Amino acid sequence: MTSAALRAPLRLPETLRVDMTVALGATHVQALRARDISAKEACTLVDEQGRFFRASVTRLDARSGEALVYEAMSGSTESPVELTLLCAVLGRQRMLTIIQKATELGVARVIPVLSERSVPASGLAHEKAHAWPKQATRAARQCRRASLPEIREATGLRSALTDPAFAGAALRVYLDDRAASSSALPPLPAAGPSPHSVAFAVGPEGGWSDAERTLLTEQGATGLRIGGRVLRAETAALVGLTLLQQAYGDF
Repeated sequence: MTSAALRAPLRLPETLRVDMTVALGATHVQALRARDISAKEACTLVDEQGRFFRASVTRLDARSGEALVYEAMSGSTESPVELTLLCAVLGRQRMLTIIQKATELGVARVIPVLSERSVPASGLAHEKAHAWPKQATRAARQCRRASLPEIREATGLRSALTDPAFAGAALRVYLDDRAASSSALPPLPAAGPSPHSVAFAVGPEGGWSDAERTLLTEQGATGLRIGGRVLRAETAALVGLTLLQQAYGDF
């Protein structure tokens, strides 16, 4: 299976109901392993009608398993908007918090960015970059998501801005305390990919440099200012994601 397939929701080609025992195939087993879910633990399943259920894994071996459906969920756990977060790498291991909360807020992927004022590449080990994907896995389980967000390796800003997840997004926004106070989120285009994709870039403490602002603008990103107070970078990232979910997603 590809990494994207492992992160996708666990779908079953049948209509599910509470108290039903379902068979799990090899692809489901691999996806459960990617989520660190073993026997006697719970997972989220999606049936052929697109309905979401909670199930308890009752058996799991190398290539097959079974699960007991015990709850019909009230709706989808997946955001209707595909959110990509570009976040400058923050110090004091705050990326662990960013990734945890961004997962709960429904992002599809996080691209950690090495900017002029961020933690440098030499500091990634100290920031526990190796633990970022596992942090997303734990958060996805806690908030009962059916999918896993993609956590990329840290990269430079120019590379991140030319990544298809950013460059190909229907809307590109970046936080900037120099943006006009009246700046507001623009409407999504009437036509485009479904679900709509939104890319959101957040700088480090101290903000983006002038050169980085120019790069963001050249890539078609709109500057957004949140109020008149200076927010910590991790606060700004989570507030911004919340605003995006309220404007375009399921909040």
